[in-house]
Amino acid sequence: MLGRMPGSVRVARILGIDIRIHFSWIVIFFLVVVTLADNIFPASFPAWSRPKVFVVSAVAAFLFFCSILAHELAHAVVARRFRMSVSSITLFLLGGVANLTKEPPSARAEFFMAAAGPATSVVIGLAGLGLEAFTDANLDQFPTLQPVGAVAGYLGFINAFVLAPFNLVPGFPLDGGRILRSIIWGLRGDRATATRIAARGGQAVAGLLFLGAVWRLLSGDSGGLWWGLIAYFLYNAATSTLQQERLTGLVGTVRVGQLMTTEFRTTTPGTTVGALIRDLVLPQNLRAIPVVSGERLAGLVTIGDLRKVEQDQWSVTPVQAVMTPLAELATVTPDDQLSTALERFGSTELPLLPVVKDGAIVGLLYRESVVGYVRMREALGLESRR
Repeated sequence: MLGRMPGSVRVARILGIDIRIHFSWIVIFFLVVVTLADNIFPASFPAWSRPKVFVVSAVAAFLFFCSILAHELAHAVVARRFRMSVSSITLFLLGGVANLTKEPPSARAEFFMAAAGPATSVVIGLAGLGLEAFTDANLDQFPTLQPVGAVAGYLGFINAFVLAPFNLVPGFPLDGGRILRSIIWGLRGDRATATRIAARGGQAVAGLLFLGAVWRLLSGDSGGLWWGLIAYFLYNAATSTLQQERLTGLVGTVRVGQLMTTEFRTTTPGTTVGALIRDLVLPQNLRAIPVVSGERLAGLVTIGDLRKVEQDQWSVTPVQAVMTPLAELATVTPDDQLSTALERFGSTELPLLPVVKDGAIVGLLYRESVVGYVRMREALGLESRR
């Protein structure tokens, strides 16, 4: 649930959370529409015309992704109850992901946050199946309700019998894997061990899915490609979690303040892009610059942000128009453990994290500094005992 997915665009904002769509979502949306229009609905409703089939299929596919969004929003709402901020939700090829700025603070928080998604899917599923039953019982009186019942039945089945059960499979980073981690964490009081067990479970689930994918492909079933894709995603995510946990063990109890640099340059929101490039970026080879208003951090501007501005607009475009605002920025404090910084780096592609105290920027923590420190501890065989 951590990390913004590159290649996505913001399309809405709900409950103060950016809703983003990854370009791969267009592919899966199209495939869902085609599957419904070519197979599922024509088989159940052969009297429907082709235009009607495609319209109903498109509506069903759209509402299916709305149900995925509701699943992720449920995670986000519960996360906020436990004081975890959610920067965005991204819909992509394999579903959706809520981007948390940090890991859950307790086993209880993780359990309720993880369970909220599948619970929401079950509720949506039961509501859909109930609506389908109602429309079927009243078709003689209201025949125009047939498409409504068809869409409701599809949403009911896919949420109650596919989306919720799959997410409850006990392998990290699926919701079931997070629930498993929270239970082990709560019973043993050891988050690191719980994470390793849940992540190994995720790798095992990925392995089983891969074997199933091979079997389906050898049987001539092209659906095995999807199983293989899901297996690849799960294995990579679980392996990344294990690597992150190992890095956390290597950094020990070091604080951010011990590795941050206090020598840095800043700019202001009103500075033009042209002035920033002329005065700081080119002369000092800076790739990311904090933006401050008075003494308080307002955001961060990077080379990538500046490249979005056409050169003939440099002299009239303020930094504020292209920077990443503070609300969307991963930050740390001087007293945070380095393991916390590793989590933050996992949620951003930026080369540094602003170090903030009481709203003011007091330093910068560079990714390369953390990597160098970790490699040195690894070379010396130093690993914290937790």
